[in-house]
Amino acid sequence: MILLVALLGPGSVRAETAKALPRISIEKTSHNFGQIFSGEKASHVFSFSNSGGAPLVIEKVRHSCGCTATVLSSTTLAPGATGQLQSTFSSTGFFDEVVKTIYLYSNDPDHPVVQLHLRGVVQQEIVTRPNRVSLDKMIPEKTVTSQIKLVHNGKNNISFGPVQTTTAELKAELSSTGLSPGGSATVTLAVTPQPGKRRFGGFVIIPLHGAHAKEIRIPVYASVAVSPSSQTPPSQP
Repeated sequence: MILLVALLGPGSVRAETAKALPRISIEKTSHNFGQIFSGEKASHVFSFSNSGGAPLVIEKVRHSCGCTATVLSSTTLAPGATGQLQSTFSSTGFFDEVVKTIYLYSNDPDHPVVQLHLRGVVQQEIVTRPNRVSLDKMIPEKTVTSQIKLVHNGKNNISFGPVQTTTAELKAELSSTGLSPGGSATVTLAVTPQPGKRRFGGFVIIPLHGAHAKEIRIPVYASVAVSPSSQTPPSQP
């Protein structure tokens, strides 16, 4: 070995050693899926290769919330071999710009973790205006009404299922059984808080048929004033 170093020089030995190591190479580490509606899925296959001189081992794959990733090829790649990773983003519950990250772990000593990215814009097929309702200083057992507008931004006709609420203190009615593209409808809410509560919270749930999303969930919040009858009178001396 000493003779080999003397003949080749330390630089040559380092170069030969580097060639004998696994090297992960990825031409494109980011994919933009463009614009999709909430409820749709966006998929992409990332390709990678072993540009080193030793077997490349994919040790594990991690991903951020809303995303899945699966290695389609063998997890051990010989020098010069290529592999593929299938990634899928489920947009349910996401809105606006999103970036999802996939972490690819391997035995590459210089790049043990490689980050891959799925990015794009998630749009609402049915836009709610406002997207939540907040009421202030409500009186117990006194009903307050509010309205929400639904606007159809998609391309297909959508029908509504029976509107639901998560609490008996919240009632909701729809002005229409469905919407065509560009159409709008109104949700009328009626909130009647019960005594003994300082805060109210619930959801209006509208099932969707013909849409990418399964339902619309609209949060409703309120602060409740303390009624005189619920206040404890001061103790007598």
